[in-house]
Amino acid sequence: MHFTLTWRRWRNTDNANAIIGIVRYIPYVACVISLKIYVMMLLVHKRDYAPDYADYDDYAARLGGERQAASRVDPTTTTTAEPEDPFWDEKQRILSRLNDTVLQPSAFNRTPDTIWLFYNRIPRTAGQTVVSLLKSLSGDLDYQHQEHVYRTPWQRLMSEEEQKNLATWFEYNFWPKTYDRFSLFINFTEHRSPYVKLRPAYMTLARDPVDKFISYFRFKRVDSERVKTEMSARERQQPGTGRKWYWKKLEDCVLKEDPECEFREGSETYISAIPFLCGQHDYCLKHGNLWALQKAKFHAEYEYSVIGLVEHWNTTLAVLEHFLPSFFQGVQQRYWEAGFQDKRTVNKNPKKYKPVSETVLKILKDKMALEYELYEFLKQRLHQQFDSIADLLKLPTTKIHSRSTEKAALSSWDRMDIELRH
Repeated sequence: MHFTLTWRRWRNTDNANAIIGIVRYIPYVACVISLKIYVMMLLVHKRDYAPDYADYDDYAARLGGERQAASRVDPTTTTTAEPEDPFWDEKQRILSRLNDTVLQPSAFNRTPDTIWLFYNRIPRTAGQTVVSLLKSLSGDLDYQHQEHVYRTPWQRLMSEEEQKNLATWFEYNFWPKTYDRFSLFINFTEHRSPYVKLRPAYMTLARDPVDKFISYFRFKRVDSERVKTEMSARERQQPGTGRKWYWKKLEDCVLKEDPECEFREGSETYISAIPFLCGQHDYCLKHGNLWALQKAKFHAEYEYSVIGLVEHWNTTLAVLEHFLPSFFQGVQQRYWEAGFQDKRTVNKNPKKYKPVSETVLKILKDKMALEYELYEFLKQRLHQQFDSIADLLKLPTTKIHSRSTEKAALSSWDRMDIELRH
């Protein structure tokens, strides 16, 4: 009895309440710490296994020490084929002689059986509009969209460990997920765990190379954060150069062969479509590299479900809806809804510019010859995919080779040019 009274008196004291409160939370804290340690161990653990996807090419190693050398694999060696990939043998034959192969686009649906979508955004290709559509559709289609949080300046080119970590991130998302990021192509088949059979489906958008470059040149001088960063860096190096860069005219930049508009062969580019489709290889970044163009075509044809084109917007929406219904079902109707109008006008450049001269346009097109070869490849593939579903959609096929022809064919419902005002 005495002990019980003593215990009750002590329980009513402030010190006792504080101690008991702490003790109650100890199991919860221990569980959280244990889970965090377990996840961190998974992320840093280096998995030793033979990749399912052999990366054949004619180059022996990457230039950077931190990125893994591209392997020179004999196609006669044994490689475990993926049972769910019916194109495995064809892909290996092409990769083994990539530089000597004339790649042709097709209408095949390359979408794997998956609950994830990876959208590696290319700058100035209506990316914000696509992200708005993914967010808007996610509630209806029961998936979650994850926007990438940018903390470092060049996360487009990633180390091997960063690529593995991203593959692991997908593997631990058991709910359908879409993810967008300004990233070069990542081979998730190579970096996934040996016990995981799923990989994300790939999609992205491209744009007329010259139009995209002009838009990017002007956008850098409109976006306030980018302007501050660029001008500050230049002013620290040499006073006055920041203001000179800001007031630089596109025509002067091209005609005077300014480094910003020079496009020297072998120089690195982080905004063109070729490196974004080619992948995490140093040669992918080299302007004018024929191997990079071939690898970009290969990935476009054999890895991507859909690569849309900004100039062929409604064709893109139709193909996305049919080839990726888990993530884009109803996208055409959603895009043209009155409630989505404000989201369609995001990221506009408010400035008005004079038309670029034909001389400057010709110079830029000549310098971007390989970019235009890829663009034509993507255009043929997109319209072949559209033609393959035209009967289902009860729409006319689009044997289209120019933007003006497409406007005539789809004039009643194609107004994406509104999005392209500089």
